[in-house]
Parts: sequence; C-alpha cells; structure tokens
Amino acid sequence: INLNCGCPSPKVAGKGAFGAALMLEPELVRDVVAAMRENSGGAPVTVKCRIGVDDHDSYDDLCAFVETVASAMVPTRTDGRPLFAIHARKALLAGLSPAENRTVPPLRYEWAYALARDFPEVAFVVNGGIDTLEEAAEIARGVGVPRGGGRLAGTL
Repeated sequence: INLNCGCPSPKVAGKGAFGAALMLEPELVRDVVAAMRENSGGAPVTVKCRIGVDDHDSYDDLCAFVETVASAMVPTRTDGRPLFAIHARKALLAGLSPAENRTVPPLRYEWAYALARDFPEVAFVVNGGIDTLEEAAEIARGVGVPRGGGRLAGTL
C-alpha cells in the first residue's frame, strides 16, 4: 500500500492535506502511515514523495521528512527495510501544471543517492526522468552512484 505524497495536481494537493502538500506536514504523514500500517492486514506501507515542495526544498527539509515518516514504517518483505519512492524533482504547487511539474523543476538524483547514504536503514527507489529500461537497470545495478552516495534499491 503506497501513500502518495508527491502529486502536485491542484485537484489533489490544492485541496489541503493531500498529494505533495502532505510533505509540508511530516508529523501528519507519520500518523497516517501508522494508521495505514495498523489497518493494512500485514501489507507493507510505502511512501512516494518529491524532494521538496515550493520553498521547502532544502536537503535538510527532505531528511527531516524521511526521518519523521520512516519512524512509523515497517520493513518491506522485499529487502527488509521501509521503502520510499523518491520523485527526484521538487513540486511547485502554484504556477506549474502537473505536466510541467514532471519536466520543469530540475532533477536531483544526487539527493536520492544522498538519502540512500544517510539513511542506510531505509530503502529508496527513484523516479522522474527515467526514459528507458536500460537507464532503470543501470540505476538498479548501482551504475553512476556518485562518490559518497548510497546505492538505490531501484527505480519506479
């Protein structure tokens, strides 16, 4: 079961605490994940998010979100760690359409690798801007890991 904290659509995020707007409330997301986990029948709960939202777009902001939310997550059966899917662009909730939010904000794959390094107890997959199966396979194999980066679990 996946909680999507990455959708920038005004029909979703513009309605309050939904989609990418949830990233502005990490404690709420933690509590929602805990409630989902308790009622999932044992199915793991994963979280998809962006690397930031509007002016809340520092690496420290992202780390605080991951740390807070991961505290309520349990390991997945796949690799034994809680799982985040990281869309490697920030979301701009005003001024860009959902389609523009998938292309205009710059990709920051290095932040996904940094999360994998800084949170080894959590698994991360990355998405955004991956256009071919070859690119996805290279990321999953660890090709292109920057010096000092952590290995990603794969792509989405």
